[in-house]
Amino acid sequence: MSKTKNVITLIKSTLIVSLLAIAPFAQADDVEDVMEVIHSWAELENDLEDQAKLIREDRVQITGSVRQSDQAKNLEVQISSYAARVSTQGGASKQTVRIESPLVRIYGDTAVVSFIRLVNVFPFNQLPRPQSSAWATMVLVKESNEWKIAHHHMSSIGS
Repeated sequence: MSKTKNVITLIKSTLIVSLLAIAPFAQADDVEDVMEVIHSWAELENDLEDQAKLIREDRVQITGSVRQSDQAKNLEVQISSYAARVSTQGGASKQTVRIESPLVRIYGDTAVVSFIRLVNVFPFNQLPRPQSSAWATMVLVKESNEWKIAHHHMSSIGS
């Protein structure tokens, strides 16, 4: 083997080993970034317009037995429902959403996250509602180095 071929083989081997060494760290960064989006989504439950900035326009949402594929119309309905509750109750409720036991899987520019969503609602001038819980799955897509929610499925836990 010539000296040039040996150098080329050494460079290729070094490059491959370097990429293999870096890959787990890149995925770890993606997991952190994905979880940051999930936690921001939960924290913004009281600010639907800011929450919507984390969501793709083509997002599909499944809750209960309803599938919604028009994100703009879904947001409009959510904001209207919120306004009606505020008007009826005489003030805004506060919701606290917690993410428990998240499982994150990264497949290139797609992430699948499964977790338990715990929600406490504190209506204005009323007693707190009992905590609710749901199994949740979200699919996020990375475009232009930014993760956004593309699919969201919630199933109630228990009765």
